[in-house]
Amino acid sequence: TLAGPRLLLAQDAPPNYAAAFVGTTVAYRPPGGPFGGFQRDLTALLGYGRFVSRTVALELDLGPTWVRGDYASFALVPGVVWCFNSHAYAAARSIVPVDPELNLVLFPGVGLTHALGRFSPILEVNLSRTVGRGRPDLGVAVTAGLLVAF
Repeated sequence: TLAGPRLLLAQDAPPNYAAAFVGTTVAYRPPGGPFGGFQRDLTALLGYGRFVSRTVALELDLGPTWVRGDYASFALVPGVVWCFNSHAYAAARSIVPVDPELNLVLFPGVGLTHALGRFSPILEVNLSRTVGRGRPDLGVAVTAGLLVAF
């Protein structure tokens, strides 16, 4: 989940970007349980973003998650990204798993980025909180990715 380089904010730069991300859960507390460490999960996302102002972008990502090498789910990840610094941003995201069952996960985060021409690598840390089934959990995720302006 993850975007927002200042490169895209220049007046002559295109307002659109493609995104590719890989993320994992580094800590997780299930409902009513203790915190655990790395969950051996991997999420791969592809997405599209568009700046709607000089500092705010709308983004939609989608992709599968695997746990211990086995397919676990497929999700849509809509978000709003606010670039508050040339190298830092905040993201208000939600994860909407659509397979194997519909759910809702709040997924706010903060990230770092650095524009290299049209390309901007990112590193983002998110909190996750599943709220769609009435049994909230809590997780911490780390995502790395690449944005390409067009």
